[in-house]
Amino acid sequence: MSTDLSARPRSWSPLTVRLMLAQTAVLLVGLIIVVITAVLIGPSMFYHELIRTGHADEATGLVHLQDAFRSVSLTALAIGGLPALYIAGMLSFYLYRTISRSLASFTSAAGEVSAGNYDVRVTSPKLGPEFDSLAGSFNEMAAKLSAVDSTRRQMLADLAHEMRTPLASLKGHLEGIEDGVVPLDARTNSILDAQISRLERLARDIRQLTAAEEGMAHLQLTLEDPQSLTTQAVSAIEPDAASRGISITSNSTGLEATPVLLDRERTGQVLDNLLENALRHTPPGGAITVRTDHASEAVTFTVTDSGEGITPKNLPHVFERFYRANIGRETHRGGSGLGLAISKALVEAQGGTLKATSPGPGRGATFQVRLPRAEPPG
Repeated sequence: MSTDLSARPRSWSPLTVRLMLAQTAVLLVGLIIVVITAVLIGPSMFYHELIRTGHADEATGLVHLQDAFRSVSLTALAIGGLPALYIAGMLSFYLYRTISRSLASFTSAAGEVSAGNYDVRVTSPKLGPEFDSLAGSFNEMAAKLSAVDSTRRQMLADLAHEMRTPLASLKGHLEGIEDGVVPLDARTNSILDAQISRLERLARDIRQLTAAEEGMAHLQLTLEDPQSLTTQAVSAIEPDAASRGISITSNSTGLEATPVLLDRERTGQVLDNLLENALRHTPPGGAITVRTDHASEAVTFTVTDSGEGITPKNLPHVFERFYRANIGRETHRGGSGLGLAISKALVEAQGGTLKATSPGPGRGATFQVRLPRAEPPG
């Protein structure tokens, strides 16, 4: 539940006092200049204007009117100037007090955010688009910090859950070895190595995901042949696929293949993750197809398998951290549950998109990476 911070004004804050004094000084200086003009300069100008227009005789006889001119001018200034000065002062006070109230609200909200309350929100002071934009930006920042904090908490909880199983397995086998119940043979060593490898893979994937999502994955964009990336990724996984009786084919469609500005290492990592994911979910005798589509505005990599497929319920969640449609089976297969999340973050870091589709359970799944073409930096 968000906290809406109303204004908590301080009637005479230092900012209000300084602004009021500055505005009052400006108004007083203006009034003094007008008085000097009306009392000293005005009558003299009036007298010399009569002489310039050929009324020297009248001007000589009308010198006494200067006093009347001054009196009338001062009276007019008193009647019109003083109320104007008062009204201007009151409006200035209202404006500066409103600004001070708004700044106090922002200060209080910033303090709440720094204390960890990311649900705080500020209301627009209605002082113009600049303040509206500031309030909107602050609320957007608070919302993003809240989302990041929520994701961090969920990630830590998921990480603790993921580490619990291999750590429990290691502890159980080590205690069994110590008690002499479990023999330290090749089978036990294999189990221990598998659990250690799982923890290492989990730590590596967490580091890669954090780097990708926080923009720390420094991209090295170069012009690359997309088809060569596909061929390399397919070649790397072909031996494992062949040992499981799964066929892998690749093809290219669209325009004549031309280099694309992308990060070769990161894009290769994405293709490797997608192929490994397809391999884990495709039974023996199945097939995996990798298609590279060349278009004038983008290049698209599509990985399609004939495996288990994804239910409509699970489809929106496949790119979430540690999400598994079937926890027991996927844990047994060795996936960390982070490969697709890492792939999505790396693709989006390059300005692309990664989408997943599936006709349903038992009908396979398709993952599509779209990278826009961009001009190399000059």
